[in-house]
Amino acid sequence: MPTIDTGRIALHYEDAGHGGTPILLLHELGGSSESWVQVFSLLAPHRRTIAVDLRCAGRSEKPPGPFAMADLADDLADAFDIPAFDVIGAALGSLAGALLAIQHPARVRRLMMCAVAPDMAGPTRSYLEERAARVRRVGMRGVADASLANSFPESHVVARTAYRGIYLANDPNAYAELSLALARLDMGPTDWGRIAAPALVAPGAHDFLWGPPIGRQVADLIPGADYQVLTEAGHFPHLQAPNDLARMAMRFFNG
Repeated sequence: MPTIDTGRIALHYEDAGHGGTPILLLHELGGSSESWVQVFSLLAPHRRTIAVDLRCAGRSEKPPGPFAMADLADDLADAFDIPAFDVIGAALGSLAGALLAIQHPARVRRLMMCAVAPDMAGPTRSYLEERAARVRRVGMRGVADASLANSFPESHVVARTAYRGIYLANDPNAYAELSLALARLDMGPTDWGRIAAPALVAPGAHDFLWGPPIGRQVADLIPGADYQVLTEAGHFPHLQAPNDLARMAMRFFNG
């Protein structure tokens, strides 16, 4: 697994395949590039595919102290000397991809977002702040059952069990800082309207956190955005319906 040190942050990533516009995979809160292993294996035979560990996740650097979601987008722009990506984000990764498209528009050719919300206001912000405080006290194991139950419907209990090890491997303080960066995110209609890249919002039908109605809200804020539902997925479509996601992504990217 190679690493890039930008002088500001060191990011680990997986890189395979060749040809066409590279596909950049951005993971969820609590995950890493490992979360994308099934989708990665489906895309890499067709395109160069890169799955990165965002700061404070996986094997990337975990600097102390607070940062903003905007820093995640800048990390990606600084790390890869690639003119433009086709981006797939999941949950936290969807918002990092959106910010990359807003802050560095030339670097995103097409943007696919699986599980995304227009803002973090209200109960979502409070939940993230409370979980960040709790995980510092009790560690990842102390919040794992509740967090994974929210993200994996009962129809995907096998995937939930397989994912548990990825989740437990998080550094609690780094996970808390990522949670707080997400909680502080403040995006409004004007921000979403600045996304110029063709966009696809693809929520999971069984996602009761950021499900289809919330995904539709996001799609309506982005000029010309497409909207499709992944019928077999919950909050983490890349883990719960990887084949469907990969097929949908390639149709969109080749469109």
